[in-house]
Amino acid sequence: MNAQQLIELVLRKLDRPADSATVELYRDRLMGYFNEAILDLVAEYRPWRRDTLPVAAGQADLSALPRGCLKVIAARVDGTRRLFYYGSDREKLLFPGLGEGTVEITYWYQPAMLQSLSDEPQLPEAFHVLLAEYAAARERSRFDAASQNGARLDLTLYRELKGKLRRAFPSAELSRIYNIY
Repeated sequence: MNAQQLIELVLRKLDRPADSATVELYRDRLMGYFNEAILDLVAEYRPWRRDTLPVAAGQADLSALPRGCLKVIAARVDGTRRLFYYGSDREKLLFPGLGEGTVEITYWYQPAMLQSLSDEPQLPEAFHVLLAEYAAARERSRFDAASQNGARLDLTLYRELKGKLRRAFPSAELSRIYNIY
């Protein structure tokens, strides 16, 4: 779902027209709410990915990853975990005893913020509805007391769905201690 589809979903949830003029009218405010929700979900969910990187002279360049790397959790070469450490530059990972090859990196990433209507949230598809719930709740909270009560219900639903999705998605090997000795 791209940002325009999310805005249209929020507008329908708020019983407002979802035509192009209304989308443009609400665009900046709703995009801000979506980005707030993305930051909230990243803090709670800690999205992670696995990608492969080339290793040259025992170094891998993290800037070549498709998403912004917050923290490398594990590195594997041919399915076997490898010891690594950060170099003097936070964008370089050093692998002792490995000259050339490829390494599979498991890392936490920071999704890009939504800026245009064609942008898609860099979160799993299941979280896209949460963005709309959060934005609808924030928009409702701007009005009278009756609307604010509806906003409280929406935020409660958002928190409940967020908790269920958090339990449904696996962690990225965080509980395993890796000892090479």
